[in-house]
Amino acid sequence: MGAEASALAVTLRGAEFHRIISDEGRLKMLTSLHEAGELDAEELAAALALEITETRRSLGELTASGLLAERRERFRIHYRLADGLPAWVTIALGAARH
Repeated sequence: MGAEASALAVTLRGAEFHRIISDEGRLKMLTSLHEAGELDAEELAAALALEITETRRSLGELTASGLLAERRERFRIHYRLADGLPAWVTIALGAARH
């Protein structure tokens, strides 16, 4: 396990993860990205019928927490689940989707 993944596992304790997903919008974003793989903010906002400003704010928070990674392509930022997430996070997101 690399230093980045190790730091993420320490930072992302169960209580913090539950605080993050206690917001229905953030949970829907995470489960949608778990299912889709990668989406930009506009695609995610449209799919979830959310305001784009709220979507971008939440995506920024999720990225800062270490749950999401971003890839820039010209003027768009594409989001996906971060590499090296603990297995229990992806299991929880898969279970929450169904």
